[in-house]
Amino acid sequence: MPSGDPPVNRINAHQAVWLLLFYLGLKSRFRLFLFKGGLLLGLACVVLACLPDRARGAGFALVQQGTAAMAQGNAFVAEAHDPSAIYYNPAGLNQLTRPEFYTCTVINYPNREFFGTGDYWSETSPRFYDSGAFYLAVPFNPRVAVGLGFFAPFGLGSNWPAAWQGRYITTYSRLKTYNLNPVISVKLLDNLSLAGGVNFLWSDVRLRKRVPFLPGQDGESDLVGTGHGLGGNFGLLWEPLTGIKFGLSYRSQIFVLHRGHLHLNLPVTVPGVPRVTDGTAKLTYPQSLTFGVSVSRLAPFTFNVDITWTGWSSYDRLAIRLEQPVPVNGVPATQIVTEKNWHDAWAFRFGVGYQLKENLKLRAGYTLDLTPVPSSTLEPQVPDANRHILAVGGEMKVWRLTLGLAYNFILFEDRKKDNRYAINGVPLPPAFQVNGRYRSHVHSLGLSSSIRF
Repeated sequence: MPSGDPPVNRINAHQAVWLLLFYLGLKSRFRLFLFKGGLLLGLACVVLACLPDRARGAGFALVQQGTAAMAQGNAFVAEAHDPSAIYYNPAGLNQLTRPEFYTCTVINYPNREFFGTGDYWSETSPRFYDSGAFYLAVPFNPRVAVGLGFFAPFGLGSNWPAAWQGRYITTYSRLKTYNLNPVISVKLLDNLSLAGGVNFLWSDVRLRKRVPFLPGQDGESDLVGTGHGLGGNFGLLWEPLTGIKFGLSYRSQIFVLHRGHLHLNLPVTVPGVPRVTDGTAKLTYPQSLTFGVSVSRLAPFTFNVDITWTGWSSYDRLAIRLEQPVPVNGVPATQIVTEKNWHDAWAFRFGVGYQLKENLKLRAGYTLDLTPVPSSTLEPQVPDANRHILAVGGEMKVWRLTLGLAYNFILFEDRKKDNRYAINGVPLPPAFQVNGRYRSHVHSLGLSSSIRF
């Protein structure tokens, strides 16, 4: 934040007319480029952002919410110079001088393999997962800016073969979230901004697995549920010296009570066993705190370092309560409990930007993201591991458009499962524990388009 208040530009009717005349006066080929390039990329981001699938981030957090951040390993909390600051650090909105609308989509292609005893091997079904975000930022005056974000802060997706060894633990998992986040940022001093916001979160869960019934005949358990919750976030941005900024961003826990039903699809009807029963499940989405430093004094370079703490210890168990009893380990039960006992985790992010031209900036970064999943409860639904993220990308400005591109290669360390997965305290038979080695990697491509008014 430079000293003094930058002028805040608002578009009015006269400006709109002049912009239209300017646009019409451009050469036809350039107009066509602006219209087709910016519009098509914007539409692609909007369409893909609306797709329902989600890929997993740390634990099941999604932190890829903007291409500028994504291209430098998500080290962005102290830079936060575009509307995606609504997610990363809303105090950065005071750096904007014009209203701006921003769309982003991230396309993920994960690969997950399991190596069991002997020559046994399996992998998840290959498919693309997409997550998206929309942001609108409006500076009201040199001191106050507001914003509205719509994004998916958490997500999970996996699809194992129906007949694989771990089918009694999971065959299909899907977690979708949608978060509406209005924020306001106030510049308290020329070099200090403080922001706060409210989060309205909607959550949708589906968990599917096979159920042992008769030799050679499995049933299927299909659990679906939806819920919503309320949380908050705040951010701080401080520039004690020109070109050196410190950022702080906090997001609160969000408690969600999911309501839905459990479908039991059995080969034959069993007296006293319901085909469908209603149920509830509680899930607390974790709080997080990020601190970062951004240094732009060494032009044309900008350096960013972030440290993030996430309170995953809130995910201690998954307890599903049912209205009617169903067989669990051969005993009728109205509750299905699996212990998780996740612990708090840290992520360390490093990013660099290089201003190649006035309208073209290149970025790169690296992240070390530590897993919150302990060895004692590691399971194939979330076979998480420490991950290393290599990031590259850039952004180009054309007229009032900014087009962004980012790529991440996410490499998970090999993770060995050697525990006893249990339901209601009773372990599964050894043949279905799927103890062995899990190997994963993900290719992620981010696209963004924004327009300043």
